[in-house]
Amino acid sequence: MRAVLKDVNASLFNQQQAEKICRAGQSLPRSARISDASLIRQILGQKPQVTKFIAKHQLAGQAAAMALTVPKKLAKRAVDRNRIKRLMREAFRLSSEHNKQPSELIVFRLRKKIGERTKGRLRDPERQEIREELKKLMG
Repeated sequence: MRAVLKDVNASLFNQQQAEKICRAGQSLPRSARISDASLIRQILGQKPQVTKFIAKHQLAGQAAAMALTVPKKLAKRAVDRNRIKRLMREAFRLSSEHNKQPSELIVFRLRKKIGERTKGRLRDPERQEIREELKKLMG
C-alpha cells in the first residue's frame, strides 16, 4: 500500500473550508427571517399570488423578511422539502439584491403535491418549473 501525503489531505481540507466561507457570504441573514407566529398568520391572511406549485403571501412592512412553509403532506421526502426551501431562499435573496429597498414581508407556501408521476420524488423538470415560478413571482 502507498502512503498518502499529509499535505494532500490538508490542502483538500483547506479547500473545503474556503468553499464553506464563500457560501456563508451568500446565505440569507437571520434578520431576513420571520419567526413570529402571529405575524406569519397575519401575512397568510392576505390574498396570495398563486402559480402551479407556489403561493406567495405578502404584506408591506418595515424591512424585507420571509418565512417558508413546505408541508410534509405535499413533499414526503425531507431531501425534496429542503431542496424546495433552498430554491425559495435563493429566489428571495436574489430579488433583494436587485431591489435595494424592498419593504415587504413574504411567506412562500408550497400548495401542490410534488412528484405525482415520479413516486413522490422531486425531479429536474419539476425543479426547473418551481425555479421559473419563483423567478416570476419575485419579478
